[in-house]
Amino acid sequence: MSLLSPLFLFALLGIALPIWLHRLQTNATEREKFSSIMFMEQSQQRVHIRRKLKYLLLMALRILFLILLVLAFTKPVFFVDPEAAVTEDMTHHVIVLDTSFSMREGDSFEQAIALAQGLADDMGADDIASLYTASGSVETISTATADPSIISGGLNNIEPDNGRLDIGAMVTALNSLITNSQANFIIHFISDYQQSGQAIRFADMVPDVINGRPVSLSIHQVKTEEVPNWSLTSVEITTADTIRIGLKNNSDAEQSAEKTVSLAINGLEQQNLTQTFAAPADGISYLTFENVVFEEGDNRLDVSVSPNDSLPEDDTRYTVFDNSPPAPVVLLSSDPESLAATYITTALETAPRGYQVELQNINDFDPRILQRYPWIVIDDIGAINDSLAQNLQSYVDGGGSILAAVGDRALGQTTIPVGGQTIGGGLTFSRNTIYNVQRVNTSHPVLNGSVGWNNLAISRVLPIEADDDSNILINLNGDIPFLLERNIGLGRFLLLNTSLNNTWSDLPVKPVFVSFIAEAARHLSNEELLVKEQAVNSFLPLGQNGGSSGQVYNPSGDSLLSLADTTQAQNIQLTETGYYRIVTLGRDILIAVNPDARESDLSLMDAQALQNWETMVAGSTGNIELIEGVAVSVAEEDPVAIEIWRVLLILLAVIVLTESLLGNRYLRFDTGNS
Repeated sequence: MSLLSPLFLFALLGIALPIWLHRLQTNATEREKFSSIMFMEQSQQRVHIRRKLKYLLLMALRILFLILLVLAFTKPVFFVDPEAAVTEDMTHHVIVLDTSFSMREGDSFEQAIALAQGLADDMGADDIASLYTASGSVETISTATADPSIISGGLNNIEPDNGRLDIGAMVTALNSLITNSQANFIIHFISDYQQSGQAIRFADMVPDVINGRPVSLSIHQVKTEEVPNWSLTSVEITTADTIRIGLKNNSDAEQSAEKTVSLAINGLEQQNLTQTFAAPADGISYLTFENVVFEEGDNRLDVSVSPNDSLPEDDTRYTVFDNSPPAPVVLLSSDPESLAATYITTALETAPRGYQVELQNINDFDPRILQRYPWIVIDDIGAINDSLAQNLQSYVDGGGSILAAVGDRALGQTTIPVGGQTIGGGLTFSRNTIYNVQRVNTSHPVLNGSVGWNNLAISRVLPIEADDDSNILINLNGDIPFLLERNIGLGRFLLLNTSLNNTWSDLPVKPVFVSFIAEAARHLSNEELLVKEQAVNSFLPLGQNGGSSGQVYNPSGDSLLSLADTTQAQNIQLTETGYYRIVTLGRDILIAVNPDARESDLSLMDAQALQNWETMVAGSTGNIELIEGVAVSVAEEDPVAIEIWRVLLILLAVIVLTESLLGNRYLRFDTGNS
């Protein structure tokens, strides 16, 4: 036995307190003058002695209470040899059931359940078993138990999912899940053993030898023959009305078949969007559909192949085609005919995404329409008045974004409107000195794809003083910020410290200007975060750069975020196949989710590879058996610790109750006539 907090033993000195208190209970003798006691009989003393013994019992209870209380605080621990709890002959059956997408093929999963049930039924009297599922991750269904019915109950609640199994990742997860067991391990892995699930390094599939106990691998394969499986590998929109579709047989089974491929747009089938052809036994077949009519915006493309094979879940592929017109963006300018407005308009309209610039005179602008746009551009931030500045502040707070430049109207101001950065001493200007770019933060989304900043000739900037809330993306010599970003509320404010009319710098006429405007537009609208076709169990990042997440709906139409979550950056795991819908300020975007293509490849691991796997696991166990003495000594040095302080607390409660009843009984005074 050991004490975790032995210093509490000093509190045993408190035992003197009840002893002292009980000493105060002795009868004090007071002498009173009395005429004569010769005619009085002597009283009996045995009643007093009996009462004194009863008080001693009460005192003993109180002393015992203090002793147990002190021991509870010291936390006594008993150490038990682990071999006393688990015998050397006990076997721990670790049953791992593959629930990945490929197990949906035919009756594979039903066979897997039957095999797992058989393992539970065949457990020995001294054996224990635990149940796990393996797909995109390893999940614990039942911890170690000697009751087969618990394993059977867990099997009744398991279904295959849409994830992909990586055997190497599965073994790594198991190593950490079963470390507490001291029995001999047999890992029963029940799977279809796809070739695509094998780890890149074969050694990654060998489990660790845990606690010096032998580990062996038992392979249970639900399929031993190749099964043909056709799936849609790709859907490519080559032109605005032409689609190219790829169909592949994902197995080594040499079997051709007649297949029909059909296409539905937004849930509706169009005329002449069905083709029937002889699919070859191997390779990829490509089909082309022409004269396809798309609606404006995101279009749902449901491509299906029939007749279904034994894995019908991958006979449909979901794709999103964005047929949106150029995105509208407001450009606020005090002079819509200026060179600055022309340069910005040209850059936005020639960007890969394509934008439709809506020029608005800053003096006539109605701020109530701001909520229609996810982001806006201001060619001279100094031209806005106080009223518009307040409306723009509210717009950014609510999730909108602004790209602004400075200009002649910003001269003489002390702070940047909306952004709030301090302007130090007015205009910095030199006819003989050219400012050069000293540092570019290429890790930022706006700058990671643009080159040519070092070739700029900059003659005039504002002496902006960047504060702790501003992120400087480009610095000039003299530590002058040239491009800054600030998160304001749920939105962003991106400030370019130069005029865009080609008088302060030559940036507007440089090639880097077009790429900068295009990347800034993607960044401010969060478009760079949304890949419209993803695999199951991938993560969709939303609002990572300070924007709001918006609401997300799964393919069933259920909302995935609470109201509070929509205002924060989120990572949404895409666990279902179909279309996810993301709704944010000014946008309604679809994300198509399909099973991992590797799960559709039903080619099996080579039989020799499976045998080598079992041999490698047995070999790693044999190496530990050679140093069995060392392994045993480690086990002896690490016995199982059993804490008993909880038992002491229960005893304390019993003693308190007993002391209370006993004290009330012994200290009760009789009030009746004697």
